[in-house]
Amino acid sequence: MSMLKSSEIIGLIAGFLTTSGYIPQIYVVIKSKTASGLSGLFLSIMSVGISLWLVYGALIKSLSIMVANGFSLICLLVLGFYKIKDITNNH
Repeated sequence: MSMLKSSEIIGLIAGFLTTSGYIPQIYVVIKSKTASGLSGLFLSIMSVGISLWLVYGALIKSLSIMVANGFSLICLLVLGFYKIKDITNNH
């Protein structure tokens, strides 16, 4: 097993810090049981963009890009689930 390059370690740390920003938002949405304050367009655009970053990370075999964007995509899917739930419950 080879050691990670320093650039990948920096990428993993940066990815952890930036993607952890989703945690407070997910907490608020789950606690309040509503995602009405979130833009559906924002969630859609971010999900497509993050998915493309995930594919890019896989193509260049970058662990840090794949991990960070994989976690971001999971977070966006959780928020999107609550957003869709809000929309269907309000109609």
